[in-house]
Amino acid sequence: MKTNDAMHLAKIRIATASGEAKSIRESRKLTLTDVARTCGVDQSTVWRWENGHRVPRGSAALRYAKLLEVLRQVSQ
Repeated sequence: MKTNDAMHLAKIRIATASGEAKSIRESRKLTLTDVARTCGVDQSTVWRWENGHRVPRGSAALRYAKLLEVLRQVSQ
């Protein structure tokens, strides 16, 4: 795993655990389905990530992290 990927995973795990990921998604008026399609997972997976039932992992988590980075930049 690349160092940059590890940093993305760490950031997304912190963002989901703190509720920041859900807050960002909601502030941009995106549904769970919107995010799930972008990440290549089922909407229930995104729900589990955002509600602390699962930890984002693998390539889908990296896509989720990159999506949130873009959404953060758009929000600023």
